[in-house]
Amino acid sequence: MSAQPDHWNQHARQWSLIGPPLRPAARDVHLLETELRTWQERAGAGSPRALLCGVTPEIATMQWPPGTWLTAIDHSRPMIAGVWPGPRAPGAAVCGNWLSLPLAAASQDILVGDGCYSLLVGRARYAAFSAELRRVAAGGALLLMRYFVRPERPETRGAVVDDLWQGRIGNFHVFKWRLAMALHGSLEQGVRLGDIWNAWQEAVPDPARLATQLGWREEVVNTISNYRGVDTCYTFPTLDEARALAGDFEIVSTRIPDYELGARCPTLVMRPK
Repeated sequence: MSAQPDHWNQHARQWSLIGPPLRPAARDVHLLETELRTWQERAGAGSPRALLCGVTPEIATMQWPPGTWLTAIDHSRPMIAGVWPGPRAPGAAVCGNWLSLPLAAASQDILVGDGCYSLLVGRARYAAFSAELRRVAAGGALLLMRYFVRPERPETRGAVVDDLWQGRIGNFHVFKWRLAMALHGSLEQGVRLGDIWNAWQEAVPDPARLATQLGWREEVVNTISNYRGVDTCYTFPTLDEARALAGDFEIVSTRIPDYELGARCPTLVMRPK
């Protein structure tokens, strides 16, 4: 049996080639900062303790409330080594499991994540993650979570590929997410990364030609090669599924950014029930 490709090691290596919406756009960061300022003014919290699920550098280095101590938790050591911004962030990164966070109960005033649920498969794991976030959330805590959601009425693979060749998609990362969502099964199935690669190969046998035609950097287009032969699955809930699986958190508001595919990248602003 051939060895499974090291998806996360390669993802860390090509991080600089990944862009929005897979990474937060400036609008997403501004939204987080605005929500944090509003929360701090209301809560009057000094030196808050914050959890970041993952090591997203745009979030780690944003404007946190004064005195914040940030703990970032990621399961991948290569991601921590290659992506965590080090001293530019107000805290430290730790290797750990989101379903068993190495944090005390009721210890975090702020909890933030970017696309985290898409790395989990099935309602049971969604519920377990929500329960673990609730366990570590202090009273009056703020949870800010950006989701990647598939539309209630799915696109077809053919429609996505046609938009690609017709130049109706703004960047390769938008295309990659649209293709992944078009191939998605139920929340219990998700979409296998290797199947995204196979569909891509069938649709675009000559990536260099596509890159030239659309004016995209070929090395950015080639980031999809990280999916080749990978059995890992991503999931994209519908917005209703995401809301239903928020667990013991009250959804205060849903923020929809105005960039391309923004309707599929909402941030849910939540607080413990």
